[in-house]
Amino acid sequence: MNLCINPQCQNPNKNSDTMIFCQGCGSELLLDGRYRVLNELGQGGFATTYEVSDSNSHLLVLKVLMDNHPKYVELFQQEARVLTILNHPGIPKVEPDSYFLYFPNGREEPLHCLVMEKVEGLNLEQYIHQRGNRPLQPKRVLRWLAELSLILEKVHEHNFFHRDIKPTNIMLKANGSLVLIDFGTARELNQSYIKKQAVGEITGVVTAGYTPMEQMKGRAVLQSDFYALGGTAIFLLTAQNPSNLYSFADNRFNWHEAAPEVPTEFANLIDCLTAFSPTQRPRTAREIYNEVITIAPSLQGLEENLYSDYISYQPQRLQHPQSSLIDRSLQNTVFPTQSSSISEVTPEFIQRCCQELAEFIGPMATIVCKRALAQNPNLTKTELLETLAEKIANPQQAFIFKQRLS
Repeated sequence: MNLCINPQCQNPNKNSDTMIFCQGCGSELLLDGRYRVLNELGQGGFATTYEVSDSNSHLLVLKVLMDNHPKYVELFQQEARVLTILNHPGIPKVEPDSYFLYFPNGREEPLHCLVMEKVEGLNLEQYIHQRGNRPLQPKRVLRWLAELSLILEKVHEHNFFHRDIKPTNIMLKANGSLVLIDFGTARELNQSYIKKQAVGEITGVVTAGYTPMEQMKGRAVLQSDFYALGGTAIFLLTAQNPSNLYSFADNRFNWHEAAPEVPTEFANLIDCLTAFSPTQRPRTAREIYNEVITIAPSLQGLEENLYSDYISYQPQRLQHPQSSLIDRSLQNTVFPTQSSSISEVTPEFIQRCCQELAEFIGPMATIVCKRALAQNPNLTKTELLETLAEKIANPQQAFIFKQRLS
């Protein structure tokens, strides 16, 4: 059964898989010559989302703008541009030609359409609800905070900011990794934005408990996303909407009593993220990530498991964003000393191991390498490679890793 997306169609569900045009209104069912609509997924804001299949039977998501007000069209096109530019496992994938116009039969105005990767899983609000509204343990929230900070780093390095981070816009996939979705309100921090902001032409995006005051006033900055990230952490740790814990008298969240098991260092980080003034928050997403790595060892077992959320992350070779971090992290590492031989583990070899491993498990490669050496400083090259390869879940990828360094 194929669905017709013409808003004026009286019988959108009366089409078989073999039909090219809708039997109810005559609109074309094969969108852009390659997509067939299977069912409606939901409605929100000014767009409706559908599940579609392409010519290769791949399941994707179609987002259709239902109001052609120039402002909404601008934001919709901005979302298409943002998702096309950003290339990260934690962001839905969009091909360069996935934005198109569709003209339903009998309608003068076109429908603006955007096809993107379908992210299977639950959003974090659904996940907490299905757990019986039980809060998460701090170590898992800290892992997710590390993962989200790296996703945000990718967004911010292109001068975009999301403006609507909240549990319903973060998907948890079946493999445990997170995906930040709904870039419909994302904006680029450019001169045009700054000029519009100066004269009050920027519309504030507001979600209670996650939106900082400067954003409510139409003056969002990159650090506004950090406030929303902190609010999301509070939700995960308390299973409560952060707005229920906000003190207007103090201009801060009083959430500590609702999550007394959270270590002081972690609680301080969240308080820093949700500081009233953006100047009191971290300057960059990298600062948040680095702080998480500093806190990690204080939570038992976290250091061993932190890397697992990044196993599916495979940035392109020679373009890995963590290379400079790996270099800096290794500067103070004490390496094992052995007599010169073909099996010698040198600082240069360890650095290569970290950089190659990062392509398969992400930025936790440095911690994994350090831990392996700390546990057995007398490892040979072969033994070190075998130890590190065990951290790569995919056997074929593990083999490739060893081949590169053998």
